[in-house]
Amino acid sequence: MAIPPWWEELVGVSDILVDADRAEAESWRGVVGDIVAEDQDDVPPLTIRLGTLGSAYGEHAAEFTAEQTQRLFRLLEEVLVKGGDDERDAVATGFFEALLNAWDKGLDLNSVWAAVGPQSRAYCRAWNAFTGVETPSWMR
Repeated sequence: MAIPPWWEELVGVSDILVDADRAEAESWRGVVGDIVAEDQDDVPPLTIRLGTLGSAYGEHAAEFTAEQTQRLFRLLEEVLVKGGDDERDAVATGFFEALLNAWDKGLDLNSVWAAVGPQSRAYCRAWNAFTGVETPSWMR
């Protein structure tokens, strides 16, 4: 899958996301010391890259401003609403499943839930139901 047109704006929300994506791409290509593989277009699949961003947000949520958090979740919501099937699936199974995993590990998801859009919320609740996780009242 080609890099979608919204990708740079999404990653550009925060240097934390830029750094996480860069590290994932370098790992994918294989970096040995300071030598990076020749093919700079060889990047991980979109789902993996979004999973990396979801994990990075989960680990560093406290370092994001309220504006960055709102922008991040607004862009993800736009993809879930307007994106193609592959893009929507990648956002859901990449970013949001990683985010919910971070919640399982202690992320205070309640504190940012207001920034999460309706389609994104619906996916999170459906994932909870699918995995047998009780959805707390603040998610409803």
